[in-house]
Amino acid sequence: MKKLLSLLLTLSLVLGLPAALANAAYPDGVHNGTAPGMMGNIEVAVTVNGGKIEKIDILSHSETPGLSDPAFEQVPAAMIEAQGWEVDAVGGATVTSDALVEAVKNALTGGGTEAVADIPFEQADVIVVGAGMAGLTSAVRAAELGLNVLLLEQQPSVGGSAMVAGGTLLGAGTRMQAEADIADSPELCFADFVRLGGAGTFNEEIAREFSEISGEAVDWLDDMGADFGDRKPYFGVYQPLNVARNYSGNGGAATFIKTLSEKLDNYLGKNAYLSLNTRVESLLTDGELKVVGVKATLADGTTAEYLAPATIICTGGYGGSESLLTEHNFDNVLSTSPRFVTGDGYRWLASLNAAFTNMDFCTSYAGGIRTHADDFFNFSYYNTTNGALWVDIHGQRMADETGADSKVKSDSWSNAEQNLVYTVFSKDMLIPDAKVFSSGPWGSIAEEFDPFMASLVEKGVGFEADTVEALAEKAGLPVDAFAATIQAYNDGCASGQDAFGRTKQLVAMDKGPFYAVKTMPYVMITSGGPMMTADCEVVNNDGLVIEGVYIAGEIVGMANVGGLNSIGGMGHGNCLTWGKQAAEVIAAKLGK
Repeated sequence: MKKLLSLLLTLSLVLGLPAALANAAYPDGVHNGTAPGMMGNIEVAVTVNGGKIEKIDILSHSETPGLSDPAFEQVPAAMIEAQGWEVDAVGGATVTSDALVEAVKNALTGGGTEAVADIPFEQADVIVVGAGMAGLTSAVRAAELGLNVLLLEQQPSVGGSAMVAGGTLLGAGTRMQAEADIADSPELCFADFVRLGGAGTFNEEIAREFSEISGEAVDWLDDMGADFGDRKPYFGVYQPLNVARNYSGNGGAATFIKTLSEKLDNYLGKNAYLSLNTRVESLLTDGELKVVGVKATLADGTTAEYLAPATIICTGGYGGSESLLTEHNFDNVLSTSPRFVTGDGYRWLASLNAAFTNMDFCTSYAGGIRTHADDFFNFSYYNTTNGALWVDIHGQRMADETGADSKVKSDSWSNAEQNLVYTVFSKDMLIPDAKVFSSGPWGSIAEEFDPFMASLVEKGVGFEADTVEALAEKAGLPVDAFAATIQAYNDGCASGQDAFGRTKQLVAMDKGPFYAVKTMPYVMITSGGPMMTADCEVVNNDGLVIEGVYIAGEIVGMANVGGLNSIGGMGHGNCLTWGKQAAEVIAAKLGK
């Protein structure tokens, strides 16, 4: 991928040395090198002794713990064994693997020198802020239509949240549906928003527009060669859609980023310019109700102002901002969002008196355990449907725990007072051999029960006792109410008539020791956003369009399009559909 602000010029290129140099003797000493990873720069120190690579140390990185660990463990060892950088990437951590290889290569060849290229045009037609899936979509489509595009990204690489996302995409009336003889229509898509999200809970204008144009957007990405695997539409990853209109990228959303990045390469140096490590600080206005550009801090610490008749904000949501999540949505919450998704676009638009809707709604996931009090990104998981009871801070049950679907789980944790839910159980109640605790990215690492439970007790988020009353006291729950709840559940087990309709794993909590774990919701993406027209224009609190500024991606808000629920594929659907739409609207306004 071309990166005109960060062209990596190795000595092998500068001096015209052959590729075989990679296997020649290296100069003795300790050599430092850097390269952009998924979440920031990775810096390494390579120790060479006797012309051979002896040691590779990771000096710094911002990669996701757990997800990147296999790359850090395996790739340096492989390069030492191979005595060169031509090694295979680790599956599931390809970006980090490639960055490690590039960093070591730069260390050994003296590469990594930045060469700043000139912007290939005097005046931008559109500034795109953020180079995630929405930003890349906007930039590619705008460049296709002949606009001069300035793409600004605060990270050292493109991709944003999509690089760690599953890759489900929603679109109605696509080529892939036609190939599978699936009949779909904008009317059916909109009907799903009403059925799943609730009538009157979303912006009907943009929901209808999404229903009309999302299929065309998916086909556009398909035309670029995006890898959709078996190309078979399916019914969704949450509550089933009325028609199979979800599609998956082969390898997750990273495959969409790869496709868009490769397409963007065709325009870089011509009518598009990508500036990495560039943080936009604020929007510039003409003093009236019109955005005319942005103010940014560049990689070298200097500031610059860029002007354009149109600016598209593609900065994502605010799932990485604990302060915004607690302001709008939760008393207690954890997050799997990247740390850089801090809600900058919301703050900029709020300063322009933009109107916001559905900011009080945010889809959450159940069973996060705050195992690191000072870091809401670093937490563990409880498998909430494995037999335990769910009890709120008043000692009351909340739902049929073993029969709950994704919405019941989300609602239970979102609506619980203080957003705290205690999973309470005895070992007899748990599904045999089922995972209870996990850690790592999205709970990918199963934890052994006894030592992990002991660690939770030590941290003050797990509790163990021989009686129900003692457990309540240790957990800080009202003893009488909690004891009555457990007795009622046990009575239901004896009669086979649980008060909440539970039938699976209906096992009495009557043999100690008894356990409780304090859990809270965690979020992946946020759901509310600015008021928007079908042309991606932002509306202020007076009902007027804020001229010159558009939005696409997560900032649009899934709830504003699909209502108060999680609808499979809407996250990436908002990136692709509105990113393409914003570019086309701007091109039409500028006569391109």
